[in-house]
Amino acid sequence: MNRLAIKAAALIAAVYGYFLIFAQFSFVELIRAGGMNHTEEKIILGVMAVGGISSGFFVAWREVSILWLKSALMVAAITSALAPSLSHMPFALLIGFLAGASLGVATVSLATMLKDWCGLFWVGLGTGLGYGFCNLPWVFQADPSQQAYIACGLAVIGWLITPKEKQQQELSERSTEPSLNLWRIILTFTALVWLDSAAFFIIQHESEMKSGTWGAEHLWRNSALHFFSAILAGLWMAKGKIKVLPILAWAVLAIASLAVNHTSTLAVTGWLYPVGVSIYSVALIAWPAWFSGAKMKNQISWRAAALFGIAGWFGSANGIGMAQSLENVPNWFIVASGIAVISSILLTDKRSWRIVAIFGILIFIFQIGNLHGDKISKSPIERGKQVYISEGCINCHSQYIRPNSADEILWGKGPSLEDTTAQKPVLIGNRRHGPDLSTIGIRRSSAWLKQHFIDPQAFASGSPMPSYSHLFSDDRGDDLVAYLSSLGMEQYGDRLKQIAAWKPNEMTVGNDGKDRFSIHCAVCHGTTGHGDGSMAGHFQKPPANLVEGPFIWSAEENHSDDRLARIIKFGIPGTDMPGHETLSDQVIATLRAYILDLRKVQNGK
Repeated sequence: MNRLAIKAAALIAAVYGYFLIFAQFSFVELIRAGGMNHTEEKIILGVMAVGGISSGFFVAWREVSILWLKSALMVAAITSALAPSLSHMPFALLIGFLAGASLGVATVSLATMLKDWCGLFWVGLGTGLGYGFCNLPWVFQADPSQQAYIACGLAVIGWLITPKEKQQQELSERSTEPSLNLWRIILTFTALVWLDSAAFFIIQHESEMKSGTWGAEHLWRNSALHFFSAILAGLWMAKGKIKVLPILAWAVLAIASLAVNHTSTLAVTGWLYPVGVSIYSVALIAWPAWFSGAKMKNQISWRAAALFGIAGWFGSANGIGMAQSLENVPNWFIVASGIAVISSILLTDKRSWRIVAIFGILIFIFQIGNLHGDKISKSPIERGKQVYISEGCINCHSQYIRPNSADEILWGKGPSLEDTTAQKPVLIGNRRHGPDLSTIGIRRSSAWLKQHFIDPQAFASGSPMPSYSHLFSDDRGDDLVAYLSSLGMEQYGDRLKQIAAWKPNEMTVGNDGKDRFSIHCAVCHGTTGHGDGSMAGHFQKPPANLVEGPFIWSAEENHSDDRLARIIKFGIPGTDMPGHETLSDQVIATLRAYILDLRKVQNGK
């Protein structure tokens, strides 16, 4: 058995595994866990792509060597080892750039030297090992930090096993006949990577889709499908039949993308998606050295840099970017990618029309069968959670009430630590400039939340919270409100008991009741307490007239009665009346006294 070929296959697995498990998966989650908002995340990933593209062309210009490959693998190992400690933007930008740069050098270098080390079967084997390893349950389900360390281990293994010697392959394995010209092949693989990345992102962020395709019970199957499909693709290419693989890969991915949108056919995606991805991935790796028409090493390097830069980095980034607000894989994604792939292949190989026709008929039949199926869609709460994440709400708000602390008086008893850490992703937050939101659903009404998002300064003068009125130009605002309104509802009964048991400490009443009322209450109840504040018309039921009544919730007028103080402190759950949880007992007592004085005005006292 050829030891050099075995090493080459293992090296492909190490490099591809690093790319899949770290660059495409855990790094994004680590960015979010480090407190970066949606805009910062895009910038970091953009810098990583720039690093990958520029370094690929740089190493092609400088001439590929084993030293460049080993150096890149060592940088990759260090980068992924440091990634779990991401905590601020400059460091995240540095890690992103180094991760992209090391991958750019490694992939172009590897693609250039592969045909000196192994044949096409081994390319398929290495790709299958990489995909198969990343889909093993203990790897796929590991937390992002663990995945980063696994990626570090893969890079170190790659560094250790990088071959030092060269070996010329048989002529049949070293064909330099081009399958397609450079720009057609770039268009073909860009379309495939784009469709794959979009479908992967949508499935990964839709709980029902994810559980039905690569949920825990499916991972061993997916690992095996990736492995054997890649090997078969390698054997197929060894016979010189490269042109059919992109069309076959697209057809399989097209059916998988159609199937994932419906509950009745979701399982089909689980079987087909790994097959389609592995087929085109093997062809992507092998094309620069075997099928690009390159006759010299530097020609292979430049073709690899162009292909991986545009199809790999650019195609992937655009696929993910265009899919971030989608719940299903749109049909036009499938059609657009199909036009790009099929037109490129058919222009040079008229025989491929048979495959196109067969799969075209299958896709048409499949789509007709799904017209009356149950389409998978997110609930407003699920969509709202994605808005909460994408808008970076965790930068100012927490979802973690510290047990046995003053938090419990302010916000109630939150979910257990086990429930909190089981969230995907965990939304504890990294700092608290605003109130905790664990139980916001029982503390604020939907109408109040909406108005507060539109004009937060109207409710709290000088509030650092910006307006999010733009979210209500579409469904994002209402979805976010639905998500927040769902938080803490399981604590409703306990919260009512907690409120009923609370009593303010006996404090001296301040003489600034009118000023306090103007700051905290007038926006809804009006400056004179008649329920005619600037926000009064935005609620289904007008705010209470605190002068004339009727006093439904606080009929007693005795200063010793604590009911009014509780309403000021905690609001009235189930109504639009919010609480003022952070006010001190003295301020609460001052407001209570001032409101009772307003009632005396009506009674002539």
